[in-house]
Amino acid sequence: PAEFSFSIQRIESNDPLAKAKSSKSSKSSKTSKAENRVKELEEMFPCLGPLVNQTVVDNYAEKDSTSIQNQGLISEVIGKEAGAGTTLRVKYEQGITKSEMIKLCVTKCEEVEEDCTTFLMREGTNSQGETDFRCKFYNDNSTAAQYDVKNPVISLSERGEFFNYSVFHKGDELLLPAHKGCDVPVGKALKIPITCRALQYVKDAADFWPPIPGFPLSENNCSQVLESLASDFEDYIAPSVNCTYSEFAAAAIDPSKPGVEIGAGFAGLDACLTCLEKAGGNCATDSFCGEDNVITKTCPAATCTLDGQNGQECGTCGDKCPSQCLAEIQTAMLCQAGAKAVWNEEEQLGSCLHADVDGFANYLADGGNGDYKCLNETAVPNWVV
Repeated sequence: PAEFSFSIQRIESNDPLAKAKSSKSSKSSKTSKAENRVKELEEMFPCLGPLVNQTVVDNYAEKDSTSIQNQGLISEVIGKEAGAGTTLRVKYEQGITKSEMIKLCVTKCEEVEEDCTTFLMREGTNSQGETDFRCKFYNDNSTAAQYDVKNPVISLSERGEFFNYSVFHKGDELLLPAHKGCDVPVGKALKIPITCRALQYVKDAADFWPPIPGFPLSENNCSQVLESLASDFEDYIAPSVNCTYSEFAAAAIDPSKPGVEIGAGFAGLDACLTCLEKAGGNCATDSFCGEDNVITKTCPAATCTLDGQNGQECGTCGDKCPSQCLAEIQTAMLCQAGAKAVWNEEEQLGSCLHADVDGFANYLADGGNGDYKCLNETAVPNWVV
């Protein structure tokens, strides 16, 4: 009868032994799926060999919103990225999860890289919501420094792409030294201090405070701005400001038009800075120190497109910045690139190792160079007229 069948089913459903069998079957199914996924990953990344088990993965602690820098003048003066291993990259279309990527990177750190203790993970998300990953590996001898970021961080190369950074390390504490950086304002925050420094330069030279259209900055206002800055601004930024202003001002002196040189000095300084800001640069110092650097290289003759317009900007500033100020501008740009990191959803500024770092040998000072200065062979090269 139906009533009897129903009662049998109820009894079986409440049977502890039946529940245990069902639970065991479910766990077995999950284990089987996990094992199959590990095998899939091992087939996708054969160079890693067998993946480590979860116990090994659990030996690594994650420090979120943190990145690592190992490029800059320091890596160039010692001839390599000391102690930095290779990179493991996973593309968008491979469908790897974060937990799977962690296992892959721990395996590479443990089984492939020599003496690896730390790796940086960058998780990228594109405008379609797809995710990719990249890990870079380090050991206790790595000449590298850690710095804080504010996730998510904007991509400078792909519109709509953002990154989350974190560092995985053995032990309770990440032992890499903190990136100190050039202590100056960066990006748009640098505009007013530079303008104030130029105004102060005129005041010191001509004993009056010139009015600047668009910058209603009184002498008192500027004094407060300049006094609030760390000494790095005066050491590494101010010389380029003074030199650039004075070169443009001197070139515009006209006895029949007294004072015209002041406006010319500010106009030239602004044009040079605007160009350099657009030109940008990275932690490889060729962009500032090499023969084809953005500071002195001039644009080729303008070419017209089919619609009769000038072609795109060439991205160099030789026709905007005075070559006489090359060394000073190089130092200012290296200071900016090596400033305290400001990495967030709007910008990536600073972080390069362009100065000696506490905890390492004094590579730059001992090599006769110095913080935020092009290496000796390119400081003021012979190709500069």
